[in-house]
Amino acid sequence: MRIGMISQWYEPETGSAAHPTAIARALHERGHDLRVLTGFPSYPLGRVYDGHRMRPRATEVRDGISLLRVPDVPSHDRSAVRRMVSLGSFAGSATTQVGWLRRVDVCLVYLTPATVGMAAMTLRRVWGVPYVLYVQDLWPETVTASGFIGGSRTTDTVERALHAWLARLYRGAAGIAAIAPTMAATLSGRGSQVTPVSIPNWVDEDVFVPSAPLDPSPLDGAERWVMYAGSIGDVQGLDTAVRAMRQLDDLPDLGLAFVGDGVAVPGLRALAAELGVAERVAFLGSHPLSDMPPLMANADAQLVSLRDLPLFRGTIPSKLQATMACGLPVVCAVAGDAAEVVRQARCGFVARPDDPTSLAGALRAVAAAQPAELRAMGARGREAYAGQMSRAVGAERLEQLLVTAAGSRR
Repeated sequence: MRIGMISQWYEPETGSAAHPTAIARALHERGHDLRVLTGFPSYPLGRVYDGHRMRPRATEVRDGISLLRVPDVPSHDRSAVRRMVSLGSFAGSATTQVGWLRRVDVCLVYLTPATVGMAAMTLRRVWGVPYVLYVQDLWPETVTASGFIGGSRTTDTVERALHAWLARLYRGAAGIAAIAPTMAATLSGRGSQVTPVSIPNWVDEDVFVPSAPLDPSPLDGAERWVMYAGSIGDVQGLDTAVRAMRQLDDLPDLGLAFVGDGVAVPGLRALAAELGVAERVAFLGSHPLSDMPPLMANADAQLVSLRDLPLFRGTIPSKLQATMACGLPVVCAVAGDAAEVVRQARCGFVARPDDPTSLAGALRAVAAAQPAELRAMGARGREAYAGQMSRAVGAERLEQLLVTAAGSRR
């Protein structure tokens, strides 16, 4: 089957932006011909990666998958105007060049941001290509509930406009998948003509596997470490983790490590210094994706964190799957579906998001756990990932959705 894919993000981008690449490779490995319409790599730097140059269009082939890169205005900072320009510029570029996908049987839309859907709607309207949405986050909540827009009157106006446009996008979809059960249930009431299904994200299983820790360890000064590895922005609510460390002064051998980069890093550094915990909070910067499993293995547990916002209760951040695939225990400070995964798999500790005292309790439990207990949690997590969230499970379900959608092409 000839499958087109539209995603603003693609390799060599890292963190959460690496997932579209994992999807494309999994479908390609199942014998499908993939063409991906994407942008020039800029996440999370906010500028084009070295070795790439912004041009009107650029084609390349990666692992047998054809790519067409189209320009945008990179921005991953706190400026609402610059972020809107960035999202809108890619949507416009992709829409004007989406004819590159006109001969595919079906188009998979990696829907974050939702503005990517503009190109798919044009592809369907002009060339009759059906599209399947793989919804990664709920709009307009992602835009409005996080305070991205601003005042309440502006927020209400934007919400109404986005709801109306999104209803058209969902109504035109030949298939809809969401990354969590609650998200799929929410989407079922937003205008779709098909029943949304839940297909959790999987990770690059050639990378995220149980690994031996780095030797020597980059972590020193404490005997036990909890690590957060991923995008470091405001929505992750990582100030809660720093504040939790302030409540653990009686555990000087417990450290907190941040791996990655993002707009929240300067504020977290300042907060750690202000609270007097800077010596127990380490910032290790960004690392190549291939280095992450052994680096993660140097910590006793991995932190998964999001703000306590209603929209995040219906999401499962891909860092959870990465941790489970690596066979490592989890400290989950995310409400809703993600916490339920951890509870059912018995693969770690759960804390209330945005609650330093609750998170301090979970971190204290990590410090008190025996190594064998932590290893058993990690093993249960890996077993649950393999049976419910793996590439084999997810790609098969996504393939079935795409095959059904392709059959509807007029």
